[in-house]
Amino acid sequence: MREMSLAFACMGGLPSALAQTAAPPSLAPVGAGAIWLAPKSGESVRPRPAPYRSGEMLKRAVATNTWYSSLMYGQWSDVLHAHPLTFKATEKGMEMGLPQPRSGPISLLKEWAKGSTGTQAVVFPHVAHLTIRPLGFTPQDARLQNAGDWNITVEMRKDQDFLRSHILHGSPMGYFELSSTQAEIHLGSDVRVSSQASEMLHDKQVHYIASPAGLYALYLPPTAQMRAENGQLTLTLPPQDRYFSLGLLAQNDAATRSAYARSAFAFVDNTEVRWTYDEAQSLVRTSYHTQTRAMNGVQAPPLVGLYPHHRKALSTPLATSLGSLPSVRGPIAIKVGEQFETTLRFNGLLPMWPQLQSAESRNQLSQLLVGDRRRANSMFGKMGNGTYWTGKTLGALAQLMNIAEQQGDSATAEELEKTLKQRMQTWFSGKSPSYFAHEANLGTVLGYPEEYFSVSAMNDHHFHYGYWIMAAAQLARRDPQWASEAQWGGMVNLLVRDIATAQRKRADFPFLRNFDVYEGHSWARGNSEFFGLGNDQESSSEAIHAWAAIAQWGEITRQPALKALGVYLYATEVSSVLQYWFNIDGNTFHPDYTKPLASMVFGGGYGYSTWWTEEPRQILGINLLPITPASTYLAQLPSPWVETLNSLAISERQAYDKSGQSDDTPKDIWQDIFMSLLAIKNPSKALTQWNPRGSVEMGETRSRTFFWLHSLHEMGVPDTSVWANTMSHTVLRDPVTGRKTYLAYNSGDAPIEVHFSDGVRVNVPARQTVRLKPN
Repeated sequence: MREMSLAFACMGGLPSALAQTAAPPSLAPVGAGAIWLAPKSGESVRPRPAPYRSGEMLKRAVATNTWYSSLMYGQWSDVLHAHPLTFKATEKGMEMGLPQPRSGPISLLKEWAKGSTGTQAVVFPHVAHLTIRPLGFTPQDARLQNAGDWNITVEMRKDQDFLRSHILHGSPMGYFELSSTQAEIHLGSDVRVSSQASEMLHDKQVHYIASPAGLYALYLPPTAQMRAENGQLTLTLPPQDRYFSLGLLAQNDAATRSAYARSAFAFVDNTEVRWTYDEAQSLVRTSYHTQTRAMNGVQAPPLVGLYPHHRKALSTPLATSLGSLPSVRGPIAIKVGEQFETTLRFNGLLPMWPQLQSAESRNQLSQLLVGDRRRANSMFGKMGNGTYWTGKTLGALAQLMNIAEQQGDSATAEELEKTLKQRMQTWFSGKSPSYFAHEANLGTVLGYPEEYFSVSAMNDHHFHYGYWIMAAAQLARRDPQWASEAQWGGMVNLLVRDIATAQRKRADFPFLRNFDVYEGHSWARGNSEFFGLGNDQESSSEAIHAWAAIAQWGEITRQPALKALGVYLYATEVSSVLQYWFNIDGNTFHPDYTKPLASMVFGGGYGYSTWWTEEPRQILGINLLPITPASTYLAQLPSPWVETLNSLAISERQAYDKSGQSDDTPKDIWQDIFMSLLAIKNPSKALTQWNPRGSVEMGETRSRTFFWLHSLHEMGVPDTSVWANTMSHTVLRDPVTGRKTYLAYNSGDAPIEVHFSDGVRVNVPARQTVRLKPN
């Protein structure tokens, strides 16, 4: 066994020289556990290499699971959905356009899907309004040359010649640099030089190009030359000024044209997101910063685009904008500025809820716990033995352990704790056929055996590892020594860093692998290649669960930076998911799309389906599970919406069965998930409709559902109008009487006083959960 610093297990990272050794893979100790420094010899499943990088990017871990990941995996990129514009690096040049929506059956998203009728998908397919290519050389490929938090530079090169395209998430602009003085812009179908006169604005030539999507503006240095002929624009640039930019005007008025021109040569070289969690005020503040290069020596702020979730949360409301451009995420407002800030209210995260108050309910729960305790070990391996299904069972048993503990059933809680530790330690030891390995070429932790292409395509790491981290957080609460760096905490921290390293430019892990800081949500696909639709994420709720797990792990193991990171990711993804999966404000979905949610969201579309079935109950439920105390964010959904979803789960399944598409799944599949959602709004109705003998989702237990429904029936529904000065809190309100229940947990070793925003104060002993229900 090769020796290795414990810095790998905490925040120091993996020494690159050791990681890249050509020697046979070996085990490196991480506390009481160990990680393989490469997949074991003979392992047939390996991740794809990502060779199409250059310069500084070759020194960094590969940014898989991003909107631009396809660029690094092939000679030419798939469509880059930058929003509102799309780009595509091809052998003919860099294509640029504004996609227009198409609505129709689910086959728009999944070509193999059959039997769907009506509008079940909306796509925004890429169109090449403009194609930019250099003259004098033919690029041999396209590579990622630079990347900030939401900007990239694509380099198309041959020897020393290059065309660099600077692309910015949310921007109406494309910026271009060349090694030579000549370039050509090919005009696409129905695109032509506009009859609107060219002009000089802010010492720039401005030429207008008409397209079906609107008016583009081409910005050139003052002494450049342009010739329009046969659908081509030939540019000759001065030797000292080999750059230009293109922008799509959000509106065609003098003020907008002037603002675009002023910013046209403010090339964005870097972007950076910064977050703070103000625990005292229970707020998440996020600031978005750009770093520009004045190509003509005249400083000017860039143009940026605000997505709907940005605009809704702006710390300072947007006074004026330059109009908006349509996108798959709704209208993107264009503004001038180097930075902006958003503020989100955070309504707390609890590891568990307290004991049921009704003696009768406690007795019934005790009987259910007996059966679930007996079935605990048999839950492993039913659907798979990889990191996802193992993680799902770990998560289910961790919730069960907490419930047993709160009910005073110490024997069951201790037995489940023992099972959880044994299962996790088997993987963490490195001595089992099931193990974790660090793959240095990409910069990732891989779990073997793979599930759902988690190794070969780098898919879904945040879904998988979120369950492990949540289970570890609950174990850490009961046994802090188990979670220490000297024991098993180092292995858990590796899983955290795989999906959410907060440090940039590392070689061992990329910055926030799965999380798109500008769109505000995660991506699940590793390489982002999918028939021109970009990256995607299906189960937004499993992503939110992962970030809640990191926050709780950070809180319980005394890692304040991790806690703040988890809260930032959780609050931000919740705000984005409510907009883009649930259309909470009604400004995202196409008018033809009448479904209550988008169960699958792509860079270039959204739809009503899952990857594995067209069965409607699973389509409706995949963005709800797992149900844990972190699921209280679902209370922000309107009550009519929740009632509608519950009704659709019944009616659409009946129609599905009558259509002849019925499969072998139970007719009430996932009824526990739907009743858990309904209970967030109407606990009494949920209790009436829940069938204790009905189907149970594979990552669930009857005890968990019973405890959830009866807890909400006793305490009330989540009240997001009240917050507290500690992360671990929740407020509930009786929907009939309005009486509030205040919950707070203290993970520390000394008593604390928790202050709620409505003036209520609660004293919480060390390592205890307290419930207060004032008269």
